[in-house]
Amino acid sequence: MSFASEQQAEQSALRMSRLLPVLTAMFLLLLWSMVVETLYERAAFTRQQIATEQQRWLNQAAGSIDIRLDTLRSDILLHRDKKGGLARDTTSLYPLQGTRLWLIDADSQLQLHGEADTLSTTTADSVRQLLQQQPADGRLLLLDAAGQRSGGRLLVVMPWCEAGACQRALAGYVTLPDLLDPELLNDKPHVQLSDSSGNVLVSLGRAPGRLSSYLDHGMLQTANATATLSSVPLQLSVHLSPVRHSQPFILFALYLCASAILMSGLLVLILLRVGRRLTFILQRSEEVSQATHLLTLTNNSLRERLRKLIEEQRDQQTLIDTVQVGVLLIDAEQKIIITGNEAATRLLGYTRQALYRRSLESLFTSSEQYSQLLALLQEQQQLSEREVELNTRSDERLWSVLSMRPLLFRERNAYVLSFVDITERLLHAQRLEQEKQATERALSQLQSTQHELYQRATSDDLTGIANRRHFLSGAGKALELARLENQCLVVVVLDVDHFKSINDRYGHAAGDSVLQRLTQHIAAALPHAALFGRMGGEEFAIVLPDYNLNEAHALLDSIRVSLAALPLQQDGDIVHITFSAGLAERKRHGEQLFELLKIADHAMYQAKSEGRNRIHSAAPAQNG
Repeated sequence: MSFASEQQAEQSALRMSRLLPVLTAMFLLLLWSMVVETLYERAAFTRQQIATEQQRWLNQAAGSIDIRLDTLRSDILLHRDKKGGLARDTTSLYPLQGTRLWLIDADSQLQLHGEADTLSTTTADSVRQLLQQQPADGRLLLLDAAGQRSGGRLLVVMPWCEAGACQRALAGYVTLPDLLDPELLNDKPHVQLSDSSGNVLVSLGRAPGRLSSYLDHGMLQTANATATLSSVPLQLSVHLSPVRHSQPFILFALYLCASAILMSGLLVLILLRVGRRLTFILQRSEEVSQATHLLTLTNNSLRERLRKLIEEQRDQQTLIDTVQVGVLLIDAEQKIIITGNEAATRLLGYTRQALYRRSLESLFTSSEQYSQLLALLQEQQQLSEREVELNTRSDERLWSVLSMRPLLFRERNAYVLSFVDITERLLHAQRLEQEKQATERALSQLQSTQHELYQRATSDDLTGIANRRHFLSGAGKALELARLENQCLVVVVLDVDHFKSINDRYGHAAGDSVLQRLTQHIAAALPHAALFGRMGGEEFAIVLPDYNLNEAHALLDSIRVSLAALPLQQDGDIVHITFSAGLAERKRHGEQLFELLKIADHAMYQAKSEGRNRIHSAAPAQNG
């Protein structure tokens, strides 16, 4: 390998070492942005589950309370009926505590039903104060009874009014758990009953623990579900702990983060491995450069020394024995070896006697290389630093840097040949080249992996066009650009006609072929700036920047006609692929992407209802 090639390899390795951290940072940024986006989507789905369960629980609880209070009101009314008889005596008055019912007037109190007990004076005074407000006759009311023997109780009061005056009332105690179905309490909810002013009369359930509180005020935060009871003028609110729903979310988050960390760690390990390889290559390249430079300096010094020694006419054999490179004297006419120094005999494996009168050509592995060097020598009268392959006595090949020049030896023309063993250097250079190729293969594999990950994250597996997430992201950016530049933009929603019947009749493989044929045809007909994506199933969406509604309608209609004219052979039948599409324009229908998609989707369904295989543009939005 020449010095220029070594410098070029060193520069390539240096550029690669600078590029690797940038590529790694870009990949890690893309990976973790996808992780964060996925976690937020999963948290939104979990919050919706919690809100739905809270609402379901609230509907069941409100119904349970209303049924029990309506039944209790009917039972209490029997005690106002003077002709109640046996029905009044046998009623259970559930869910009153101990089925105790008192009759309270302005002066006294009387227990009408249930186990014997004494009604507190504070409770009786509360009922009398209520009667002074002239409440509605026969309406069931619930008051706070926290000042009684135990907390969590409610005071049930039914005013008894005659001739427009409320002088008496029927009263008893209930607890919130008795008003609820037992299975509703299995969810351990936090329930509150409050009046119209927001004052809490009674609450059920303990405050959320540390984990529940953290989740409830973090990514899984949900609002209380509230409903107004029909039996009494009170509001019922409930909050379910997110802990039960958080376990799948936490497991999913841990799995996702662990996968991302594993991929990040693997990438860092690859980067470190490649970095060490590049560092090794740079170090070896520098060593080879230094060795080459040193060898050049050594050869120049030796040649200068040899010239001076010859000019001083000293003993030639003593002269050549003093140098540490191989030196041979060659007869210029017969091309045979006259003598050699100790370095030459050591490198070639011959004794000085065995080298004597040996042909110069026999030392060369390639006769063609020998002929070329001899021709150059005869033309230029000297040859410097040529890489040649020589034969040794043990039939091993010796790579060397060779120089030859003519001189006068013992009054006859001769050549002096000097050579240096560079076999080890060449082997080292070959190892460096192999390591470089291995590094390039690793980098190629890394780039291929990055490209595959990006394709999986942004493309639909079946059709190859943008998936839903990538389409919505690109569509949002295109819409924002259109708003900033006040340009036209059209959103298209299209659906394959009779797709279910094709699947049912020919199978899902045929359905996949239909979707692939449709997307290939539409993608080839769309302009370069358009964004085409699959929203799910047989539904697709298109964004057309710089298109108004009429231009987009004409484009989609031409695509529809040309697609229908290309039948698809399936099980001996001819299947015509058609679609129905709806269009919405930014300047006519709205500035929000979800709004334009919704309008275009509605227009598409209008096209379906009008007979399919047609394009329908949405009507302009009405102002005011």
